[in-house]
Amino acid sequence: MKMPKLLASLCCTAALVIASAAMAEQPSPTPIVTEANGIFADTSKNSAEALKKAVTAENWAVPVVVVDCDLPGCDGSRTPSVYTPLPVNEIKGKWNICAVIPHLKDPYWVGQNAGFVAEAERTGVSLQIYEAGGYTEISKQINQLNNCVAAGADAVIVSAVSSEALSPVVERIKNEGTVVIDLVNSLATPAVTGRALFDHCTIGTFMGKYLKESGEAIKAVWLPGPSGMALLEKLMTCFSNEAGDKIEILTKIYGDTGKDAQLALVENAINAYPEMNYILGSAVTAEAAVGPLAQNGLTDTVKTASYYMTPGLYEQLKAGKATCAAAGNEMILSRIAIDMAIRALEEKPFNGGKYVSMTANVICGPSAGEKFNNVDTMSKELNLPPEGFRPVFSVN
Repeated sequence: MKMPKLLASLCCTAALVIASAAMAEQPSPTPIVTEANGIFADTSKNSAEALKKAVTAENWAVPVVVVDCDLPGCDGSRTPSVYTPLPVNEIKGKWNICAVIPHLKDPYWVGQNAGFVAEAERTGVSLQIYEAGGYTEISKQINQLNNCVAAGADAVIVSAVSSEALSPVVERIKNEGTVVIDLVNSLATPAVTGRALFDHCTIGTFMGKYLKESGEAIKAVWLPGPSGMALLEKLMTCFSNEAGDKIEILTKIYGDTGKDAQLALVENAINAYPEMNYILGSAVTAEAAVGPLAQNGLTDTVKTASYYMTPGLYEQLKAGKATCAAAGNEMILSRIAIDMAIRALEEKPFNGGKYVSMTANVICGPSAGEKFNNVDTMSKELNLPPEGFRPVFSVN
């Protein structure tokens, strides 16, 4: 009769030891560096050829920004550095990693999927990827996250469909001993192990700066994407802070970033705001706007600016059918997220810090005018998914 109690006690003790190990204090980060593998933290020093070579190498390197704060969107210092992953020969464990992402409806998330796959193949970790199907699928993503843990994931990478709604689940999972890496969309909780994020404020600021310097009298409609995303609001705030009173925002229209949803919202905006001369929003928004603008004879009078890039939008920029898009260089964030998860599990220091984001710039096509046309300078490797890549959901 005593043996079952003893076994139960031993099991509980083992579970506590495992949880404690997973929640062990992370070693101090490695120092900020100004150069690594031929790549400089000062992006003006990197040629397109050198950057392409570095980000596609086995032991890749990429310029990043290390953010000194605990919550996304904070005003902590941002220090340029160069990120390099943990060498394969330093990875001792056979780790199970699970990633949950919002959807695979547009090439942005297909590109993140490609990064997951490439880094899992490089490092040999076991990887499972789940997509929720859209930003309204909060319950589905919560279930997916719980399933990851129930299946024995050592670490979870979370690209949340809702910054707020996923936070309580993430807090519980991390407290139970699972490594949690916040990817791209930002969780509204400090209870994460590390962050590899789209820097919404930097993107918004760059967009605002471009439009302010264009010299046009702008009346714009924002179609930012789903409501309830705190950092999309941050992006728009930083945009307005930079643009000042040079740009009039007529309204903000929220909705899913699927193409059909954005097409309907663009058509509604055209009908409701005839004075509009700029559409601001996601890459799907800018792509969806091409048809309705042409059909209504507005191609030359209503311009578009997106806060991220896709292959379709890149082609439209080159063809003069879209105006500008932010190039956040963030296709490598999913690789950084896996590296962060491995570093935490191996009890290795993070590279530079626990919160990493990317540098950014604004890429414009010929429709923006000769002064702003820089479409040929964009790094495809950091802003577009690999050509012909199809989503993969399980590796190793």
